[in-house]
Amino acid sequence: MGTSREAGRGVVAAVAALAAMGAVAAAGLLLLDADRIGAFGGLTAAVVALAAGGSAEFGAVPASDLPFALRGGVAVVPSGVSLAGAVVLGWLLLRRRDGLLVRGAAAAAAFPVGLAAVAWSARGAVALPRGASGGGSGAAVCGVPAVGPSGRGGSVDALRAGFAVPVWPAVAGAVCWVLAVVGVCLLVARFRVAERCRPAVRGGWWTAIAVTVGCLVVAWASAGPAAAGAVLLVLPLVVSGALSLGLGVPWTVTSDGALSCVLGEVGPPAPGGPLTWVAVAGLLGLGVVAARSRGRDGTPLRRAARLALWLAAVMGPVLCASALVSRVSVDLGIGAFGFSLPLLAARVAADPLVALALGAAGGAAAGFSGSLLVDGSLRVTSVSWPAWTDRDGR
Repeated sequence: MGTSREAGRGVVAAVAALAAMGAVAAAGLLLLDADRIGAFGGLTAAVVALAAGGSAEFGAVPASDLPFALRGGVAVVPSGVSLAGAVVLGWLLLRRRDGLLVRGAAAAAAFPVGLAAVAWSARGAVALPRGASGGGSGAAVCGVPAVGPSGRGGSVDALRAGFAVPVWPAVAGAVCWVLAVVGVCLLVARFRVAERCRPAVRGGWWTAIAVTVGCLVVAWASAGPAAAGAVLLVLPLVVSGALSLGLGVPWTVTSDGALSCVLGEVGPPAPGGPLTWVAVAGLLGLGVVAARSRGRDGTPLRRAARLALWLAAVMGPVLCASALVSRVSVDLGIGAFGFSLPLLAARVAADPLVALALGAAGGAAAGFSGSLLVDGSLRVTSVSWPAWTDRDGR
């Protein structure tokens, strides 16, 4: 009876995670004004499927009798949606220590089933934004005059685009996603991280909330609700990208196809620069918070070494995982008269192995420095406080 109850709680946790992902995806799309182009429910389901590791396919055909079709695919992880689901799932699984393995197994079985239903419903047709009719020879793309609905004699409002999410690749991504979340929960419970590092966990929660709210407010005030919607969907991706670039992780941008010249002038983001100071400040703050939550046993150097090893073991895999999920790929092609012409295949990715090494090194340095800073501040406080009380005689 107890096992079935825990299994039910695991299923509820998986459903709640999907609901949280759907809520964040819908809120982001509403801020982006995506409800005006149609198929809002399908778009929301597509964003949830992408957040769990799926990919989306799309196609567009002109309303006229021109015999060609535009087809493509995109793979990108809306990390804000992914993080919302992971937080809800992890919180519900870790509410009780007993039965965690049963709850995790039930959630790992239920989540891909729910995601399969979401991916199956992630389909529909949207109306592209209206555009001005082309005149003369049309706009040139890569030196080639535009023709057809966006060039001579046509307008882009003649296009409607359909989209869909392949179910089985999305289910495979969901299996990897939920197993990763359950694995982290098992590690947290095994090493009792939430109990031993309660101040660090609490500080991390409040820091994450403050950063999210601050970024949303700044984006809304500076560029309107659409920018806030974009921040809501991809904020963790931006933060991890800035951290990896600050630590020196290289990124690559590759493109191929007839329109590869569109990205010819776009080079990969340069690592280092001002982002280095952002990464140093963030990691040092993390090291200080972690140092204030650990025990006082051992010498200062031994405590610093232990914290350095702990943060290295955490930051290395975290930055490696963020590099893996930060990959973006876009494929675009055109089909006519039974032939298919690839137009653009673009890829943006960070090196995960370098991210693993530099993340571990940065975590070790942050842990060692943060521990020494905390020990030094405590020593200064313990020395100056008695002297102050003696002078005043109290």
